[in-house]
Amino acid sequence: MEEHTASRKRARASDLQDATQPDAGPQPRGGDSAAVRDRDYWFEDGNIVLIARGVSFRVYKGLLAEHSSVFRSMFLVAQASPQPAEQSIDGCPVVYLDDAPEDLRQLFKFIFPLGTSIRLNQGPTINIDMLAALIRLDHKYELPSLHEQAISFLSKYYTTDFDAWVDGTNATHWRPQPIHAIVAIGIARLTNTLSILPAAFYQLATLPLEELLAGYAAPAGESGSMPTMTWRRLPQAELLLCLELRDALIALNIETAFSLFKAPTSPPSCTTRGHCAMYFRQLLEYASQGELPHTLASSRALDSWLPNLEQEHAPLVFKHRSACRNCRSEFASREREMRRETWRKLPGLLGLIIGGWDEGAADA
Repeated sequence: MEEHTASRKRARASDLQDATQPDAGPQPRGGDSAAVRDRDYWFEDGNIVLIARGVSFRVYKGLLAEHSSVFRSMFLVAQASPQPAEQSIDGCPVVYLDDAPEDLRQLFKFIFPLGTSIRLNQGPTINIDMLAALIRLDHKYELPSLHEQAISFLSKYYTTDFDAWVDGTNATHWRPQPIHAIVAIGIARLTNTLSILPAAFYQLATLPLEELLAGYAAPAGESGSMPTMTWRRLPQAELLLCLELRDALIALNIETAFSLFKAPTSPPSCTTRGHCAMYFRQLLEYASQGELPHTLASSRALDSWLPNLEQEHAPLVFKHRSACRNCRSEFASREREMRRETWRKLPGLLGLIIGGWDEGAADA
């Protein structure tokens, strides 16, 4: 079992890179002719040149140093050791980095705003690969402000709160695609932010198997004028854990369905003299045949069962096309609480203990 802590334990940034990016080759060394100037982050009045994997950036060392104590120390060393002319570019000192150029571009969007650049609090333009790049670079260059903002975005969406998850209030500012949880899991492991894991694993476990195995293509930079892509996939150990969760969710979904549709017949307030009980049993039968929105053999165990009660989904053979108002109200209350119970089990299904998991429900 792992226990959630709030510490910023410094795991290896390569852990996230290994899970989401191809291995980097050796860093080429050389002068201006050996590196391609970045088309966005080459400022003619810049005073430091950074060369990363054959791409050169001419930027402002003062702004970089303001955000990163590691860059600040690096520049002090470079300043104290004058470089030969062949190792400077237009009089600017050169610093070689082994980071992916695309990661540096994501960082520079915030430190050196361009006309089309963004701020981290402008949700529609945020994406998971941008957040991952900031986290990777934080672990190397110590960028606490951007780190905190990036983790805040992830923690809000991959919430610990059941009500926020099912009501969608976790996604008011940012909604990544379900497959992007692959990267969220890598970030959670890297930063020891384990509270992200249950919701992220849940999203992946509900995807079609072929989509889960394929992963997704993410930008890796440019080759000439053409963008290059890399595939993000779950490491094998995380994939096996996700498949185990998928099986457990299907079992919980079936258990919930039988408890909801078959267990108590009708409440005393039923206005149809028990006909609602027959209606619910018929719904269970059709859900088992995959003919309703929420089916039995589904891993989406947190989805609502209420759409199954809509009249347009009731087969014509049903004698009663809907339940009475009192039975529907009783059903809605019970099914939400049963889904909450499934939510509360998520950390345990992953072998985790998450402090404060669904704490808001206990206070309600």
